[in-house]
Amino acid sequence: MKNNFKENFKDTPILITGHVNPDGDAIGSALALKLLLDSLDIESTVAFDVTGELPSNLNHLPYDLIGTPTEDSYKTVFVFDCGNSSRLGSLESIVLNSDKIVVVDHHIDPTFGDLQIIDPKAASTTQVLYRVFMEENIHITKEMSDCLMTGLITDTGRFQYSNTDSEVFSIAADLMTKGSELSTISENIYGSIELNALKLQSKVIERLELDNELRFIYSVVYQDDYKKYTTTPAETDFLIDVVRLAKESRIALLLKEQTDGSFKGSLRSRTDFDVQKLASFFDGGGHKAASGFSAELTIDEIIFNIKNEIRKQI
Repeated sequence: MKNNFKENFKDTPILITGHVNPDGDAIGSALALKLLLDSLDIESTVAFDVTGELPSNLNHLPYDLIGTPTEDSYKTVFVFDCGNSSRLGSLESIVLNSDKIVVVDHHIDPTFGDLQIIDPKAASTTQVLYRVFMEENIHITKEMSDCLMTGLITDTGRFQYSNTDSEVFSIAADLMTKGSELSTISENIYGSIELNALKLQSKVIERLELDNELRFIYSVVYQDDYKKYTTTPAETDFLIDVVRLAKESRIALLLKEQTDGSFKGSLRSRTDFDVQKLASFFDGGGHKAASGFSAELTIDEIIFNIKNEIRKQI
């Protein structure tokens, strides 16, 4: 695909963003571009709508480059890992009021953007961005490679999800030749967890519920848990990977209660079951192996609807 990506660097100021409470893929993509623009002396701002703090297990990334918007609108906005403008949170109006919106993503059919660089079959947004860099002969530095590798690692679940193909390994290998420290990044993301968050894991396991017929497992984190265990939502993203460990399951869900009483759901698939279809029922999104959604429903209502949607697919 030829998108003349670098042509979009001409009109400044530039805003770089992604979905609310960004994960490793959104932050990694945004900071890889920020590093590139800085090297070219092009003015840009990276900003996200973050509830609380950014996750500490991603602090190997150059968090110091993340700031706050200084304009009501921008000449150009790059949006990563976000297929629906509503998921931009408080930055939605700034983005939609800007002159040009470039969406780079691996989710299905984004609903906005003047230029869309999309591959729903890609494992991560950083994979899509890496391809663009290669096609346009953009030099990838060691720091940029660490950002791109972070998205690959997190969105493939340490190269374990079904979206991990030979291209993913080829890109990872190339990023390592460019200086990316795979073992260091993996250790920080998955091998270094806050003690209090680790204690909360026991409560999540205690609450596990398994539907043997549907091979569906789920658990819940409540707002009171964050207070009791003195931790934050940003430190508990790993818990969905704990829920999905049960070999009796093929579909896993972790519900996190939000401050307003609604729930954020994280879905994972252990097989070729498409959890993006489950998330879409709640107007959420993601990809086949991992998706998410928000819902202003009770836990019982959420579980009832998910089980019905699972039955439609089996």
